[in-house]
Amino acid sequence: MGKMKWDDILKFTSKKIEKNLEIVKLDEEYISSASALKYFPIAITKTEGSKVWDADGNEYIDFLTSAAVYNIGHRHPNVVNAIKEQTEKVLNYTIAYFYEENPVKLAKYLIEITPGSFEKKVAFGFSGSDSVDIALKVARAYKKKKGIISFYGSYHGTTYGALSATGIIDPQLKDTVFPSKDVLFVEYPDPYRNPWNIDGYEDPLELSNIALENIEKKIKNVNEDVSAVIFEPIQGDAGVIVPPKGFIEGLRKLAQNYNILLIDEEVQSGMGRTGKWWAIEHYNIEPDILISAKALGGGMPISAVIGKKEIIDSIPPPLLVFTHTGHAINASAAIATIETIKKEGLIKKAYELGNYAIKRFREMSEKFSIIGDIRGKGLMIGIDIVKNTKLKEPDKSLALKICWRAWEKGLILITFGKYGNVLRIAPPLNIDINELDKGIEIIEESIKDVLNGKVSDEILKYLRGW
Repeated sequence: MGKMKWDDILKFTSKKIEKNLEIVKLDEEYISSASALKYFPIAITKTEGSKVWDADGNEYIDFLTSAAVYNIGHRHPNVVNAIKEQTEKVLNYTIAYFYEENPVKLAKYLIEITPGSFEKKVAFGFSGSDSVDIALKVARAYKKKKGIISFYGSYHGTTYGALSATGIIDPQLKDTVFPSKDVLFVEYPDPYRNPWNIDGYEDPLELSNIALENIEKKIKNVNEDVSAVIFEPIQGDAGVIVPPKGFIEGLRKLAQNYNILLIDEEVQSGMGRTGKWWAIEHYNIEPDILISAKALGGGMPISAVIGKKEIIDSIPPPLLVFTHTGHAINASAAIATIETIKKEGLIKKAYELGNYAIKRFREMSEKFSIIGDIRGKGLMIGIDIVKNTKLKEPDKSLALKICWRAWEKGLILITFGKYGNVLRIAPPLNIDINELDKGIEIIEESIKDVLNGKVSDEILKYLRGW
């Protein structure tokens, strides 16, 4: 994309964004374009709870939370205080050579809240991407096999291993950087829209069985040279795809039959977002390895791989060494995050508010035929925007215009999904019910405005997004 004439955007909105645009222009000049999928011309300068403010002082309710990072809200006092207290002691000293208390305490916390009645250990990273790399490393080391099964529509990150296992990015784009060819992709059982044209809501068993049969064929095709299956129990960036319960249960049995590890990638769905600590708990399955990041640090960059002790320890040093692994400040923030989720009952709140929001959106769908599907658990919700409900034809442009109008009205809302047509609903788990209601009302008003032709098609060129 060529250099954007950002001042022209003022023709299409009455919103005051001049100071924002100054930062936008500098960003475009100095920061890699491959580092972003930009939406609106706003620069966040202040955050608190479930609200954010931009450089021009505009206030927004946040239904994105920095991509499902702030489950406990922006700048939660517990996290801020933990960071301040730690900075008075030591910023960090590498645990590659010595020892620190915070990462040990955090590892113990994570082991306690992670499913699995077996001994576990933890390895730390900084992002979802590098934690996926860690999980792939230990799986291959333990099983002494190269093959990894992943799913179309999955998003696991952009470091080499994670990018290789990501199924939502165009293979031709990935091929520019020569990703690993040892990842085998299979179809994820999307109940709403799948290649087998099965209505997974009406026939969940049929959908589960055909998806599992395809995985088994793939395993046999490579003479069972597979170390692990990496999966999201709810596919996030694919558009909040919730598989039939029988599929996850069947995946566990299939993995056991072929002596394959299950890697549960909970970067987006974990830390209470779905109304459980981890989305995998909705299926009563114990994975061999679980991955956490995003919301784990309460806003600080930290990730963790929690797995069976013998798997985590199967890889020799220094193959999991990072200078700042288990960073003292980041670990203190993560400890405060876990304690806050427990003390404030945010898992229960996510469940209750999620059910309430889904009920509101289902009522909305009765008014607007462009809403094809509403899906999710807890406060991880996707609203599928379509041109035609019978054909289920995605409408990315319409979804983007709804998000634009919502932004103009004071709501941070973006699209994602395999077709870029799904509205992403991921507010903080402790959002006030009145703010949640206001955000939902803005979405309804925005849909009406877009359908009434109040948003120009011209704005689409400014929304790069998914």
